[in-house]
Amino acid sequence: MVKLKWLILLFALTLLTSCGKGNTLQTLTAPSPQQELKSHERGLTFLISEHQYEEGMPLFHTILKNDSQTSYEYGEYYQIEVFKNDEWYTLTHSDSVFYENPRFTNLGYLLAPGKDIQQSFSVETLGVTLVPGQYRLVKIFLKPVAPHYTVILAVPFTVTSKHGIA
Repeated sequence: MVKLKWLILLFALTLLTSCGKGNTLQTLTAPSPQQELKSHERGLTFLISEHQYEEGMPLFHTILKNDSQTSYEYGEYYQIEVFKNDEWYTLTHSDSVFYENPRFTNLGYLLAPGKDIQQSFSVETLGVTLVPGQYRLVKIFLKPVAPHYTVILAVPFTVTSKHGIA
């Protein structure tokens, strides 16, 4: 009987700790294939209004600028990468975010030459909570006419604890 009580207690503790809020983020197992990304390339510029946020689900205000002579396609989706073990890793999230937000894609809008747009992106959309650390927000653009190519830009940011410690 005592053994059964210990097993029940052990099971309850395991269940409680697995349901608790952990400080580990889920990432792809392999590092990002693009370790070196810039915030500007081929006439495109990617900016964020702040570079430091408190842990949780920050709201990003972004500016996408096109100073080139080419139109680029973009979308509402933003990828987040975390810097760990001296490399960038892509955060994973549930595929359900795409069902819940059908417009949440990499493509669908056109950024004309000489134009800039502002977007807002909440990490809450991904269902991910950011813990203190170094991150980068990644944005993908596509040149929709031949010769086709993609431009991938990133801006770094820091997440600190609610007490101001990274």
